Amino acid sequence: MTPYQNVYERFALKVEDYLLDELFCSSVTDYEKYLLGWLKSAIPKFSKCKNDLKDRDDNEQIFNQKLTEKEEEVLAFLMQIEWSEKEVKNIQEMRLYLSNSDFKRYAESNNLKVKIDLQNQLIERADRFIVEYTYDGFTF
Repeated sequence: MTPYQNVYERFALKVEDYLLDELFCSSVTDYEKYLLGWLKSAIPKFSKCKNDLKDRDDNEQIFNQKLTEKEEEVLAFLMQIEWSEKEVKNIQEMRLYLSNSDFKRYAESNNLKVKIDLQNQLIERADRFIVEYTYDGFTF
C-alpha cells in the first residue's frame, strides 16, 4: 500500500505556493483534502501505470497497491501540471476585472508568459517521463 502523502511530499518539493504553505501550516488535513483534487485529476492522465490506480481509498488517502518511486514521481509531475493550470487561469481571469493597462502591469509582475511557458515545459517533461516509465524493462 502507498499513502497519498508520498505523492504529496514529492509534489510539495516541485511547487512554490504561499497559499499552499499557509494551508499546510494551519491544517494538514485540509491541505491533503485540497491536494486530493489535483491527485484525482492526475490519475486518469497516467493511464500507462502498471499498477491499478483506481484501486485506492480516497477517505483513507491510500493506494491499495505498492507504487514505485517512479510512479509516485509521475503522479507528482501530473499534479504539478494541474496546479500550474490553476495558476495560469487565475491570472487570465484577472484580465476580466482589470483594464488593459492595469492588467499589463499586473501580468508583468506575475509573469503570465513565464507561467504558461513553465506549464508547457511541465507537460513535455511529464510526457517524456511517462514514455521512459512505459519502456522500463524493455531491451532493444
